[in-house]
Amino acid sequence: MSKAMKIGELAKQTGLSIRTLHYYDEIGLLCPSDRNDIGHRLYSDRDIIRLQQILSLRQLGFALKEIRECLENPDFSLSQVINLHRDRIREQIALSHTLLERLNGVARELETTKSVVVENLIQVMETITMTEQYFTPEQQEVIEARFPDVEPEWQELITKAQVEMNKGSDLNSSSVQELARIWQWSMKNLIRGDRTLYESLVKTYQQQGGEAASWGAMNTATFEYILKAVSFLSISEEVNIVISNENFTSDALQVINLGLNAVRELNYDFYGTEGLLLGFLAEDIGVMTTVLKAAGVDFETVRNLVVKLLGRHTLGEIPLPDKIPFAPRMKRVFELARNEANNSKEERMNSVHLLLGILEEAKRGGGVATYILKERLGISLVDLEQQVRLAISES
Repeated sequence: MSKAMKIGELAKQTGLSIRTLHYYDEIGLLCPSDRNDIGHRLYSDRDIIRLQQILSLRQLGFALKEIRECLENPDFSLSQVINLHRDRIREQIALSHTLLERLNGVARELETTKSVVVENLIQVMETITMTEQYFTPEQQEVIEARFPDVEPEWQELITKAQVEMNKGSDLNSSSVQELARIWQWSMKNLIRGDRTLYESLVKTYQQQGGEAASWGAMNTATFEYILKAVSFLSISEEVNIVISNENFTSDALQVINLGLNAVRELNYDFYGTEGLLLGFLAEDIGVMTTVLKAAGVDFETVRNLVVKLLGRHTLGEIPLPDKIPFAPRMKRVFELARNEANNSKEERMNSVHLLLGILEEAKRGGGVATYILKERLGISLVDLEQQVRLAISES
């Protein structure tokens, strides 16, 4: 038996993300056989064999639930997985040979007669369609490389959407709107501004059904339900807020301006809660920066996660307005920060009020900032709020 492998090493060698391996553990699909003295996951040879089976079945188009059912079946063996995978590869090779033969036939026709029979071209197009479906090889490679990063959120989205759909939940309800936000974050991370990739993805779902996708499969009804929910979610609304020393203290203005700089560096044409969080971490603002860093939050980590979720626009891709508008959620954060200031009998909002505004808004749905804190960094928002209020009382 070879030495047990830590999760970081396994992720590096397989190309999977650590988050994906964590998710496989959470759902009982791949639980490490052991842990070391400080709780780190340790994967044995047997675990690695199981992972290979999982990856093979994923490529064959099996959903995670179906994979678990296969692997829990005592009659299902590694040799069966290998044989299934071999059969799929043989099919792909056969299709490629067929396409090559038909292309060679068309080429010979063109060389000898300078023309081609239309039926032969139709056969070529039919084979290309069977081979590529709605994605080019480059697009398929991009999706296969990026999907593991969003797979945990995607699987959670599918499960929750089906529950809400079966309950007949209102598309405007907070629970369904949160699913729409998860969809948007996952899609932005997956396509990263590539409209043609998004169009190919939608065609796959709309024309072949979600079950046709070899990754992220969801049935057509669930897909349509999510799209309807997204259509109800307002993703852009210009908010006019007066940012001045009449409404904000100097430390609050510093946070807002540092956040604006971070937003501009990423070439975003909107200012959301993620920008404000980056503003707290860009420089030492004082007590609130200390509280965040004590919780394990730092500028580079948050910035990288923002780019993963929302992408990074290249220069010239989107012409930035002279005045970047605040996202709708930021308006609510400012309103809640104003309430905090009123409760503490202060005329102007300070950086403490802004951070409490972000945390209070999370109770009403939450934006990218609190999603990163809670879901990506594993921070309890309740504990963080307690630390903020404790720091205020001690300062």
